[in-house]
Amino acid sequence: MKRNLLYLLPLLLMMLGAACSPKSDNTPIPAPLGTYKGTFKLLVKKGTTTAYDTVKKDSLLNIKIANPNTYAVTGDTATVHAGSKGLFQYDGYNSLIAFYDSTYKAGPQPKFHLVGTYRYAYNGTRLQFTRANALQDSILFYDLYKTSN
Repeated sequence: MKRNLLYLLPLLLMMLGAACSPKSDNTPIPAPLGTYKGTFKLLVKKGTTTAYDTVKKDSLLNIKIANPNTYAVTGDTATVHAGSKGLFQYDGYNSLIAFYDSTYKAGPQPKFHLVGTYRYAYNGTRLQFTRANALQDSILFYDLYKTSN
């Protein structure tokens, strides 16, 4: 029991530190609307280390994110990443973006689809979003640059 509490102690200290911080920046990240061009990568852990340094898949994509909350993925969709389209939601306060792909079917897929909830960062020109799998041994990583509004 004591060992479990020791694992929780750093988490509790971080939560208290954030809650007691005098800085309260509640400015949300703006909506990432526009057309983007960049890469999709599947990063895999190398052995038993904690680093994700092996790129298993890499492809160039174009992603259009528009109002009213729609998106479409085009570009190099022949082998690694499937063309995707559908609806999206974003939470600018918690840096989360969720994609609901209308072309995705449940079960094993031959190609990756842009579907699910991702952590994202956006500075007005560069959009990055990532999602780790349940085992935490691989990460889907999109690194995109805005080409037009």
